[in-house]
Amino acid sequence: MNRMRFILPFSGCLLFAAIAVAWQPPPDPSFAYVGHRGASYLAPENTLASFQLAWKLGADAAECDVMLTSDNRVIVFHDKNSKRLTGNNGIIRNTPWSELSQLTIIPRKTNLPEYKDEHIPLLAGVLATIPVNRMLVIEIKTGPEIMPYLQKVVDLHWKSGKIAFIAFDFESIRAAKESYPEVPCYYLSSSKPDLNNKFDAILQANLDGVDLMHRIIDRELAERCHAAGLEIWCWTVNDPETAREMRSLGVTAVTTDRPAWLKEHY
Repeated sequence: MNRMRFILPFSGCLLFAAIAVAWQPPPDPSFAYVGHRGASYLAPENTLASFQLAWKLGADAAECDVMLTSDNRVIVFHDKNSKRLTGNNGIIRNTPWSELSQLTIIPRKTNLPEYKDEHIPLLAGVLATIPVNRMLVIEIKTGPEIMPYLQKVVDLHWKSGKIAFIAFDFESIRAAKESYPEVPCYYLSSSKPDLNNKFDAILQANLDGVDLMHRIIDRELAERCHAAGLEIWCWTVNDPETAREMRSLGVTAVTTDRPAWLKEHY
């Protein structure tokens, strides 16, 4: 009888321990996983397939890059020259959409074989893919001259979900905020000196925050941004340890090539 009194409580402890190990806290809705140029680890970057896959895999948001063609079409493409991604050596700003639309994006080694025939999309087509509860982060890769054309596309084709704007060019992100005061806008930076030089201007432009290379973010920088009311996003994070570190510093969004994998292994 005495032995039973010992075994039963002990068994209960083991059961409780097993439950405690199995249970995990629910994901923090304030911490977002942003697919870098879509789900670019599995599908060619900045293609419709890459964005559709990002949504399918559960990315909270997806980031795309926009620039202008010679006939002022707003396309989703990262480089100023088409050589790296298509094999065709041409300046995007000097090439019409009719030519760019025919180019095939060269898959990277990690891309799945079914995505070998993807093409450069227009921003209008990417906007149409946004699910109701997701966000498309639009990185402006040009100067503010793109804004009249970008605004026309956004106004005509943004029908669902959310958008945000980011840019390394300060005048471009300031122009975006002036055009869309209700849309979150973030200044991109990869260095502390640059951020320090722009800090007052960021506040004066009423930007919502900064989107930084994760390596420059430390406790001091994070505290300064938070004290000024600036949100912090970061890029490009592909390992769980760095994601956890960023979250501990108060970063609210990480851009990653592998949004589903990182979210699962966080």
